[in-house]
Amino acid sequence: MQKLNTIALLFMMLLMTSCASMNPDYDELDLELTNLKLLPLQGLEQRFRLSFRLTNPNNTEFPVDGISFKLNLRGIKVATGVTDENFNLQPLSESTFDVDVSASLFGSGRVLLDIIQSKPNELEYEINAKIFTSKGLWGSIPVTRKGVFSFFSGKRALNNSLRTERK
Repeated sequence: MQKLNTIALLFMMLLMTSCASMNPDYDELDLELTNLKLLPLQGLEQRFRLSFRLTNPNNTEFPVDGISFKLNLRGIKVATGVTDENFNLQPLSESTFDVDVSASLFGSGRVLLDIIQSKPNELEYEINAKIFTSKGLWGSIPVTRKGVFSFFSGKRALNNSLRTERK
């Protein structure tokens, strides 16, 4: 019984130490879509190149091991993609990177064809991403970004729904 109490006490001390070392002032990373470009059609797949800016508003380095993405256009999931981009986001800094994503014309063809044919000035989008990291106990950080993109002119128009959420 004495041995069990000692083990329980050591476990509680370890748990309290690890909780005390977590930074309560840690701000969420900010993921911003900076460009969305249509790439040439490949068979039954439409490819997009997404350009992002990832900002670290904290005074500690943040290792990024990779990122996975889902792109929704007009509320419909149209594309997915991953990058094994591996970098350390320095304190109070930002990094930009591109990711190519694929959209199956079977799953999202109707919305893609409508967008390609109508060439709207603005396009509502939502990015759901997971930022994979080896930092702390997180493993991955989910990020959602919504907004309006000036799709064919290459300029971004932001509205009040643009935000980053951590779920």
